[in-house]
Amino acid sequence: MRQLVILDKKKHRNCKLIKSDLSHSKNSHICPILLPEFIPVARACPIIFARSKETGKLESCALLGVTPGENLFWQEGQWQGDYIPASIRSYPFYLKYKEGDSSNAFVCVESSLLSEDGNSSLGVRLFEENGNPSGHLLEAQRRLEDIHLKKTQVWKFVGILQRNNLLVEKEINIDLPGDVKHKLTGVYCISEKRLGELDSAAFLELRESGCLPFIYAHLFSLQKSTALSALHKKFHAKILH
Repeated sequence: MRQLVILDKKKHRNCKLIKSDLSHSKNSHICPILLPEFIPVARACPIIFARSKETGKLESCALLGVTPGENLFWQEGQWQGDYIPASIRSYPFYLKYKEGDSSNAFVCVESSLLSEDGNSSLGVRLFEENGNPSGHLLEAQRRLEDIHLKKTQVWKFVGILQRNNLLVEKEINIDLPGDVKHKLTGVYCISEKRLGELDSAAFLELRESGCLPFIYAHLFSLQKSTALSALHKKFHAKILH
């Protein structure tokens, strides 16, 4: 379980950050994605909409596994795919939003990777001796600022979908080995039926707001449940043998 602390230049001035890999994602069966990520993610796995535990808002997510606690894209110590979502690449840094205020966020870090041994050669400094952010931290902050900006675009996109009543709770069926049918519930998808029933004015709003490419990428991605089935079969076959 993540243990996040808000970065503070007084408290963490002498701390170093221990380097990490992508293994932190092994228990994440979904992860948030940003609008520019829809096309590369749609080629690999389903894009769904799920409610954020942090903000309570519906957000676009990549479906990385069949069951909670299992990321099928992290196997044998490496990522099984061509694209890694930004929310996974930004680890161990996170944005934590103030309750009821999604316009402001704190920069947080995974506390288990902080070392108070400033002389340790295992990590990188977060702050310089004068208290200014290190180059490593400045780069992380830049990435998080970009994520925050693009996350607001996701919320705007979802808001347009909700205003047009296009999001519906849906079951996603995934075929598993042994003729087992697994159903994923509690996720939201865009209804093709409702999209086709929109009047001209509503459809024009979607087009002029630039939503259509992301809508079509999402609908295309739902066919990629077969990719999850293939990864699940490959992964569990290796466990059994």
